[in-house]
Amino acid sequence: MTFHSLLAIGSIFSKNMRKFVLLSFIVGLFLPTATFAGSTNAAPTGPKTVNVGQEFNVVFYLYGAKDVDTFRLHGSFTQDMFEYRASKPTGVFQNVSPGTYIDQANGIFSFGAFTLSSHANGNAPAAVMTFRAKKAGTGYIQLTTNSRVLSAGEDQIGTVGRLTIEVTTKAAPPAQPQPLPSEVSPEELAISLRSTTHPDPDAWYATSTVTAVWELAGKAVKKTYVGFDDSPDGPAEKETDQKTATFISKLDGTWYVHLGVDLKDRTHENAHLRVQIDTVPPHPIVPVTDQTLVPASIPNTLRFAALDDTSGIDHYEVWIDGKFVTSTQLQAYPLTHQTVGKHKVLVKAFDRAGNNVSGTTEYEIVSEIVPIAKRASLLWLWLILVCVVVAVLWINHWIASGKKKKTRRIGFKK
Repeated sequence: MTFHSLLAIGSIFSKNMRKFVLLSFIVGLFLPTATFAGSTNAAPTGPKTVNVGQEFNVVFYLYGAKDVDTFRLHGSFTQDMFEYRASKPTGVFQNVSPGTYIDQANGIFSFGAFTLSSHANGNAPAAVMTFRAKKAGTGYIQLTTNSRVLSAGEDQIGTVGRLTIEVTTKAAPPAQPQPLPSEVSPEELAISLRSTTHPDPDAWYATSTVTAVWELAGKAVKKTYVGFDDSPDGPAEKETDQKTATFISKLDGTWYVHLGVDLKDRTHENAHLRVQIDTVPPHPIVPVTDQTLVPASIPNTLRFAALDDTSGIDHYEVWIDGKFVTSTQLQAYPLTHQTVGKHKVLVKAFDRAGNNVSGTTEYEIVSEIVPIAKRASLLWLWLILVCVVVAVLWINHWIASGKKKKTRRIGFKK
């Protein structure tokens, strides 16, 4: 083999090595990203079996989270079997993101939250949703693949999960508090559990202090226990010999009072009472008008919208110049029959617990403006009038000039 042949082989080998090194470098750049992306799985967890009428919690977990600061969970559920009741972020996530909604009619949801302090790592709870079982059968609650789990803006979402729940025909206790029956057999236990501060389990209240009272009749009671948490099923762990208890919720949302009764025949009975608490007003509202300076004849509309993290917006009130105008659930109000001058608008947004926030704006009604078409026609009339006047003046001038010339000619002939 000649020296030149060796050089040619070395040149080919060198080129191939350069390609291999370059390819290895490119792959090395993308390998960490491929390993990191899709590293966090999200799935709902909850009971496998519930009774008709029973409320239950579904906790959405992030598995293998790495410094997660934001998430958006899209999902669906069997709407004819499960009724949505409430939702809230949990764990390190304490702020609900705008755009969160639940569509009961179509059985879909989109829930987002974020944290401004500690980030989620490992296996971390992200959100809690409360449902009520409506009828017997098999239903599901699942996440969809367009869900997002973010760390500093980078999506980590991997797989998403599904929870299948069997609903049995055994009816759960009624949600509304029931009074004790007039007659109770000594072989049965009747429990009446209610709240004097939050009497309607379906309503929202703006106070975080909950007072519960109860009555027992029938079987002989050995011990009574109470509890208060955000789980529909308890437990009731604190022993009491009273028939009333007061609790304070640490956070807004749906809470439950639990009553446990040990009977002398060595059996145990439970009762649960839901209370809904929202002490925080809606987010700030900024009303605007389509026109801020407008004649009365031109249509003008007031527009407004607000968000509430817990109980949701119930209605709006519109006040104009200090006078109440209307209460509405719509997000727009037509401004008609307004007098000339400046007007101040106040819009109040109320959540379902009665908390409210207000915002203001101003607009001005001006005197009627002549339409452009009308102004143009008037301009043409003025131009025609000016032309007529000029023509008349010119004709008069021409006639006068003719008479002077004629007079001069006659004088010259004489």
